Amino acid sequence: MVQGCAITSKVCLLAVGVVFWAAAAGLCYISAWVFSTYKDYSHIATATMTLVPASIILAVGCLMFLLGLVSCVAACKDSKCLLAVLFSLLLIVLTFEVTAGALGYVYREDVKTTIENGLQKAVDVYNGTYLEQMDYVQKELKCCGVYNATDWMSSRSEFEAEHHNMAPKSCCKTDINCTGSLNPIDRHLNTVGCYSHLEDKFLSNLGYIAGIAITFAVIQILAIICTCILFCRSKEVGYETLGGPVSGLRV
Repeated sequence: MVQGCAITSKVCLLAVGVVFWAAAAGLCYISAWVFSTYKDYSHIATATMTLVPASIILAVGCLMFLLGLVSCVAACKDSKCLLAVLFSLLLIVLTFEVTAGALGYVYREDVKTTIENGLQKAVDVYNGTYLEQMDYVQKELKCCGVYNATDWMSSRSEFEAEHHNMAPKSCCKTDINCTGSLNPIDRHLNTVGCYSHLEDKFLSNLGYIAGIAITFAVIQILAIICTCILFCRSKEVGYETLGGPVSGLRV
């Protein structure tokens, strides 16, 4: 019974190692994707919402690869030292995941504030990089302004001074017959603001991340249990007597 439990734990630990390797590859890919698309939101979303999480994801991906390697080697070698290292690493990662989840929940309102402030600044400045990124957001999400298209009427940008009561072309549903007029509002304009769209986009992504984190937490708890079983099982070492029962030497 004990032997069967140990074998099952080894198989589970090997499977967890393979899952960790797959997760490491996926996390590194996601991190690279975030870095490559950062230019589209760098001013609107700020680095704290893009590059910092991407860096954390990359670091976790590298750690996952290490955990997968240690898991497989520890399961095959049945080494108490490696099992202890694996247990410690799993516990540290699990603690960080729980802490990150708690902080994400506590500071979730800051995401909304950051998006709102970033969009408002883009509308007020609307030149250079802000112009490119605001146009990208408005075209990609089919929205206009912060809360609605009329936000462009109160913009302090050079665009509003030169094009009074008009929205940028990126607000148009189609370039055909779209004047961008806000007084009266052109029927060819997207009138819904970008704030609600971006908020939903970021919060939905946070929801996906939370779901993935919970899944990995369950896998890590399983790996911790298997590690404990193998660690305890490794203490049962068989001894053979050398030189007969009188010598008392055992190996």
